[in-house]
Amino acid sequence: MGRPDGQMRIVQLACIFVLLLSFRLALRVEGSTHGSPIMQWIIVFLALVCSMQGFSMQRRIVSGSSRNRQRSGRSTALTRWRAGNVARLAFATAVGLYGLLLSEFGGAPWMVNSLFAIALILLLIWKPGISPNLKDI
Repeated sequence: MGRPDGQMRIVQLACIFVLLLSFRLALRVEGSTHGSPIMQWIIVFLALVCSMQGFSMQRRIVSGSSRNRQRSGRSTALTRWRAGNVARLAFATAVGLYGLLLSEFGGAPWMVNSLFAIALILLLIWKPGISPNLKDI
């Protein structure tokens, strides 16, 4: 199956690929639906919340609260590490998808491009860290 951090790098590349495809699609559908300015700002707000949730959600998943451990005995340090990293990558990719949505709703190009840039930066600066299996080696 490969090393867990290598698997996460593959997921990272897939997310970047989805983001690039979304950007290309956003150029084609730009302003095809005319949304209200309030709706556009709601989309921007949701994208920013999503970008912040990626960091906090990963920490909460990886640390594994005692309440979650009681619920499932199958949770291990490695599965929490994987889930936390996948959540962070998914939230970063979602910021770009909100950019696509904003483009569809006729958002200003600088706002759309900003969301894509934030998503790309989040995906590029992400590092999986040392997986729990490799810490003991």
